[in-house]
Amino acid sequence: MLKEFVENLEMNQIRKEVDKLLAEGVHPKEIQRQLLEGLKEIGKKYESGECFIGDLIVSGMMMKEILSMDQMKTLLYEVDKTYTGKVILGTVSEDIHDIGKDIMKEFLSAEGFEVLDLGVDVSPEKFLEAIRTFKPDIVGISFILTTCLNNVFKTISAIENSGLRDSLKIIVGGAAISKKYSAIKGADAYTDDAYEGLKICETWMLSKQLQS
Repeated sequence: MLKEFVENLEMNQIRKEVDKLLAEGVHPKEIQRQLLEGLKEIGKKYESGECFIGDLIVSGMMMKEILSMDQMKTLLYEVDKTYTGKVILGTVSEDIHDIGKDIMKEFLSAEGFEVLDLGVDVSPEKFLEAIRTFKPDIVGISFILTTCLNNVFKTISAIENSGLRDSLKIIVGGAAISKKYSAIKGADAYTDDAYEGLKICETWMLSKQLQS
């Protein structure tokens, strides 16, 4: 039922259903899974032209609100930090959208990652400065506006030219990612699904731990 409420953007029903599930003792991990299933359906509708960017933003705001509920956060953070790593997140320059990035931040933090959020409209220079000081394992570059794709390339190029690239994994994410982009040049991974992004980061960190 929760999945259907999310898919249809029935905001009042979503909150009521989440409260009901929590009261019944359903674990937040299961609630999170159902929310994500609904978000995936919205993503499919966006790709097919059945819904618009505004719908993606609204659904992202909803997800952010639910994940920030005290009861959700308390139980989601009760995990074994098997995949602990350091991640920098930022939305590229000239793009001020933060919903997808913030959802990714919640997912990563809940699974034990230390996250430095650079915010929105982040220049390549600011990414570089953060990489030098924070020394992350992973850099997540977010964008929603297709007009900002070139700024994604500029950011990756700046990282490569700085000599900092070899020690990093780069993941690019956001609603602008679609099947028409067969690859994001220079990135190790790209996705329009925050949950998939989390799993990619977990896999990278597990591989790094096994190699150390």
